[in-house]
Amino acid sequence: MVRFSDIIKKKETRHLTSGDSEERVYPEDSFRLSDSAILKAMADHTVAIETSQDDNSEIEIETYYEKFFERASEIEERIKGDHGISPSPILSDLHYIIDKDIIDKLYEYAMTSKGTREDIPAHIIDVTFTCLKVGKGMDYDIKMLLRLGLAAFLENVGMYKIPDSILKSPKKLDDHEIMLIKRHPEFSHDILSRMGEKYNWLAEVAIQVHERSDGSGYPMGLKGGAILELASVIGLVDSYIAMIKNRPYREKFIQTEAVKSIIETSKGLFPPKIVKIFLNQISLFPINSFIKLNNGFIGRVTATDKNQPMRPTIELLYDGSGNKFDKPQIIQLSENLLLHIDSSVDIKDLL
Repeated sequence: MVRFSDIIKKKETRHLTSGDSEERVYPEDSFRLSDSAILKAMADHTVAIETSQDDNSEIEIETYYEKFFERASEIEERIKGDHGISPSPILSDLHYIIDKDIIDKLYEYAMTSKGTREDIPAHIIDVTFTCLKVGKGMDYDIKMLLRLGLAAFLENVGMYKIPDSILKSPKKLDDHEIMLIKRHPEFSHDILSRMGEKYNWLAEVAIQVHERSDGSGYPMGLKGGAILELASVIGLVDSYIAMIKNRPYREKFIQTEAVKSIIETSKGLFPPKIVKIFLNQISLFPINSFIKLNNGFIGRVTATDKNQPMRPTIELLYDGSGNKFDKPQIIQLSENLLLHIDSSVDIKDLL
């Protein structure tokens, strides 16, 4: 897979100013409570996981995730076979999930899926669902959500014109390989331009996804307002999803660390409004990230709250002594004021 560091020039690390993001909510003064005190305090707000919760809804979400994956795989085959692609089936699927208001559930499923898919089609659908979640935060109407979803789903088609020997190389890419990789937005533009004048906008979004506000992007070095907003949304999400997935040359970032990296390096690269909404929607502690609470309990984030980003819903897995719960429990930190997140945890440390 492409070496991220070979393509993107590292920026000087800077933190967003208060004008660039929401006022941060910091946890209470750190203290450690006894396990019994914590369990008593949160008793009224702890719910055992029910295996029968809305089975039909879960089946629908899994079905549509698989449907999008199959659609992405079909597009891969058509591009590699030099066949044309039609946006109509994709738009139909997007319209359904937007109308049914299941974007958040599909995003959560994509982030918590236990599958090992880390190829381009998997990357595409993860980017698509995450972009749609951010688009909801941008208050996009259905027309703009359809445009964003279609662009996110198709912007990377130019990658299929790059040899697998380069995309999956575990070695450092040479200058020629890097230049070829950096041409994939142009390849995407060429492919999407064949869809007709009605979709010229789509080709323009695709060629701008790797442009950055300060002019450091490629292939044209566009700056600021010259970059389409949809391209900036997709560009930010694409960077994040790439960081939290394994690559031949590196292991994936812990999700919380990936979000922190976005905060530290995004100054000047993306419009502040988009960064702010990304952080509101994804949270500093994203879905499926593992955390330790101030009482030593360890759990997994199962839902976030944009109004209280530091207080997500947690599935408790281990107690303060490191003992695994026989039956995981769910708590909402927004309703357990004695608790707060102390640190993030690498899942490898739990195995």
